[in-house]
Amino acid sequence: MALRMVALSRAADGRWFARKGIPADVREEYQRLYGVRREAHLKLPAGTPRPEAKARLGEWAAEIETRIATLRAQRNGEGQPLTRINAIALAGRWYSWFVAQYENDPGPAKVWRELSDLFVWEVIRPEAPDSYEEDQRSDPNWDWAKEPNVREAVRPRVAEQARVATFLASEGIALNPTAHALFVDAVSDNLLPAFSLLEKRANGDYSRDDTPDAFPIFTNGHTRRADVSCWDLFDAFVKATKPADTTVQRWRAVFLEMQREFAEVGADGIAEEAARSWIHGLITADRTAQTVREIWLSASRRVFNWAKEHKRIRKNPFAEVKVDVPRRAQTREHGRSFTDEEARTILMASLAYEAPATPTERTRRWTPWLCAYSGARPGEITQLRGADIEDRQGMYVMKLTPDAGTVKNRKIRVVPLHEHLIAQGFLALVHSVGKGALFYNDATPQPVSNDPLKPTRSRAGTARAHLGEWVRGLGITDPGISPNHSWRHTFKRIAEAVGITEKVHDAITGHTPATEGRKYGQPTVTDMAEALKKFPRYSLD
Repeated sequence: MALRMVALSRAADGRWFARKGIPADVREEYQRLYGVRREAHLKLPAGTPRPEAKARLGEWAAEIETRIATLRAQRNGEGQPLTRINAIALAGRWYSWFVAQYENDPGPAKVWRELSDLFVWEVIRPEAPDSYEEDQRSDPNWDWAKEPNVREAVRPRVAEQARVATFLASEGIALNPTAHALFVDAVSDNLLPAFSLLEKRANGDYSRDDTPDAFPIFTNGHTRRADVSCWDLFDAFVKATKPADTTVQRWRAVFLEMQREFAEVGADGIAEEAARSWIHGLITADRTAQTVREIWLSASRRVFNWAKEHKRIRKNPFAEVKVDVPRRAQTREHGRSFTDEEARTILMASLAYEAPATPTERTRRWTPWLCAYSGARPGEITQLRGADIEDRQGMYVMKLTPDAGTVKNRKIRVVPLHEHLIAQGFLALVHSVGKGALFYNDATPQPVSNDPLKPTRSRAGTARAHLGEWVRGLGITDPGISPNHSWRHTFKRIAEAVGITEKVHDAITGHTPATEGRKYGQPTVTDMAEALKKFPRYSLD
């Protein structure tokens, strides 16, 4: 099933929207099941960040395509069969998948309570037979709800509420009509327990859920093609190489899209010309050639090269694919670093938080300053803990360590604190917080996804993203710079200007030395501290 690209647009008031046409051959059935005949619409609030909007677009488009493919498969009698026990086993997979979509941020408990009531009283209850209406005591357990005519009537609503199409797309499964009915019925029996669990999670109850233990194991037959799929390769790559969570999150969309595009031929059946055509077709008004080259092509080439080396496929169809990126006109005098005025705007705004009381306020108050005086990656700063700030005989340092979260080369880096940070009272903040996280709330454990292909976004990553939105809100809107990462460029520019050697400022910022020879005799923490004495205070006058 090839997924036709859908454009993501933005209205004048900031809202996101997209449209996707429904093919003529399935319009009648699509309208009967989903209430839409010619065109499906996606609408997202104005406050939705662009990366989230794109992710939501991908899921939405996948769900529409899966609905269309399922209707065609059912009409033609195609798709995979299921035994009753395997339908229940697949519903177990669905249950874990559905809960994982919302468990980390379930929102208000009343939402799940209202969904439960809606399902019971507006989906199931209207289908009650006349015999039950005449004497409700005759069937106190609502056994009538499992009668074939009731099952058939509620399946479309169950499939919609349970996001069955999206789940099947993520699993790469196409079911024949009988199997689809069996599966949706099994999901229907487990939708209320899923809602109930998410209501508990929303109320702060993260005790162990025993429901998954009750499902049988899927043992009979394949859920996918016998030959390896694109998603299979990504799955195997992630489990074998264990890339950073941020990499998995970024590449996941690539392989979901690839799986839909090349589902019929499998990973080993992709011709080089088909790979080239697909990659080039990804370049749109909303997705630049640079993004396609640095994320989509890079991910495809890396995973397929790994698969070829490990004899999972015969060739890498992306090995010779190239994407030309037009050179942009450089209109900023300082390139990707902040101008003096932009830096002053951000730092002045941070000082407005004189007594930051929440993690968000502490992030806005201190993270820009820490980035400005170290050139550290913003995520390295937002994951700092009080325990990572050390006094080494009067020289204060921060340890940027993989123990705290993601560090690009997975190696600890110790960076001295600039004297202006200490003069502003940063150590007092550290003392008040203690050994825990400085810039996010770690008072309660964060539920962690058990799916390596859909890792949980770290709280530090969320803090970094919110900081970027805050900076944009200050008027730093030039798309040519990053609201957080540009401190890294700014630090390097100033360091060069005041005579800090490249070898030393590379060590401070964690840049890999340009040559093998420069890896020898790396600067010590004391060397870096001496160099930082040359780095001037930011003047806000």
